[in-house]
Amino acid sequence: MENDEVIIDLRVLMWEILRKWHIVLISCIVFAVLAGAFGMHKHKKENAEVSVEDLSKGLTPAEITKVNNLVSVQKRINEKTEYEKESVYMSLNPYDVDMARTDFMLNKNIDNKYIRQMYVAYMFDGGLFNEIAEEYPGDIDAENLAELIGFVNVGGRANLNDDSETNFEKGDDLNRILSVRIYGKDKAQCEELQALVVKHVKLYEKEVQKKYNSHSLEEISSSVYKTVDTGMASVKSTYDAQIVALYNEYQVLYNALTETQTALFEKITSTDAEIAENGTAGSEPETEETGTGSGISLKYIIVGILAGGFISVVAIVLLTMSNGRIFVQRQITDKGLSRVFGTFGKNKNNIASLILGDVGTDKTSQLDIIVAKVSVYCKKNGFNEITIIDNCTTETGKSRMKQVTDAIQKSGINCNKVTLAEGDSKYTELCDKNNVVIIEELGKGTLKALEYMFVQLKDLESKVCGVICVQ
Repeated sequence: MENDEVIIDLRVLMWEILRKWHIVLISCIVFAVLAGAFGMHKHKKENAEVSVEDLSKGLTPAEITKVNNLVSVQKRINEKTEYEKESVYMSLNPYDVDMARTDFMLNKNIDNKYIRQMYVAYMFDGGLFNEIAEEYPGDIDAENLAELIGFVNVGGRANLNDDSETNFEKGDDLNRILSVRIYGKDKAQCEELQALVVKHVKLYEKEVQKKYNSHSLEEISSSVYKTVDTGMASVKSTYDAQIVALYNEYQVLYNALTETQTALFEKITSTDAEIAENGTAGSEPETEETGTGSGISLKYIIVGILAGGFISVVAIVLLTMSNGRIFVQRQITDKGLSRVFGTFGKNKNNIASLILGDVGTDKTSQLDIIVAKVSVYCKKNGFNEITIIDNCTTETGKSRMKQVTDAIQKSGINCNKVTLAEGDSKYTELCDKNNVVIIEELGKGTLKALEYMFVQLKDLESKVCGVICVQ
């Protein structure tokens, strides 16, 4: 094996990352805060309030007129689009429409031409529509009802300007008949509207009778039937042509605007939309991403969390590899090189402990546990004596090593302490020594050095019992 060869066990690497979960969490929080702050700054910059007056300052009257023309076209498009959205009439199929008809006939009365005017005004000038809109269980406005409930013109069959009595004597007095046609999106709606029309007209009859007490009204209603309405088809065709023409006009006007004119147009339309919705243009705009006016973007926070997690994981992996943390107890044991009996002592520097971690175990072991492991191993293999290799350089490390050695000695196992020479040739000194326990001081590159030592000793056919790390 080459000295600089790196063996990476993904399971060990994942475990190391999980052990540093608090570092990952802190990194995610920090990056989320930074990303959120950046998002707020960007939001404020993009949504900085610029008034219509400021945008208009650099434009000539002709340029402002172009903008106003486009605003006018946009309003007309919005109005027609809203109308089509709300109108039941525009949703009907003119070639397969449900329709019903109700005729109201006035009784013979010399004042019928005046009575007729009262009914026409009530039925088709808003009164009837408002009353039906209040009572109708569905969501239809009075102005939309005016499209569904209409007057049927009898054409030239009646002379509306002549006296009703004269026409009646001739037998062709259609002034006495008020014909109403009713559309519906389906049969049920058509029947419901027809019933409401009849109900309220009959109620209005009582109001007419207060003035003309000899008046009466007869109602004749048809059932709902399917029909083709060419008038409706013409209306919808005209609407489609108008909306296409408006869109074409809008596109031509918009393409002719400069960047400044476009900004003015967008500002005017957005202000008009706020006034239409809230009744005022002074409210702060809400952000589309979070639904709050703070400008905090969930998108930026998520990106920050992911970036923080990724960077912290990469940092942990690099630190783990550079400090030899890839080569842990299981790898060394699986290679048949040695075993880690445990790690004794506790690093007073918490930050260093956080970065370097422990060797082969999540927690430092108590001294008696380490000694028990060594004792069991020696008894199992018939060892009465072991060789202790001193590889500690600091005073703390040497003190820990002495504590370990004394404890093993007290357990009944004789310890021969050996200090090796410097350089690669020191490993040859171990060839005639068996049952070796190396006491290694935890530090940068500890496990890399241990594995290299174990490989060298194995190549030299030397037997090594294991390692005890101190810190």
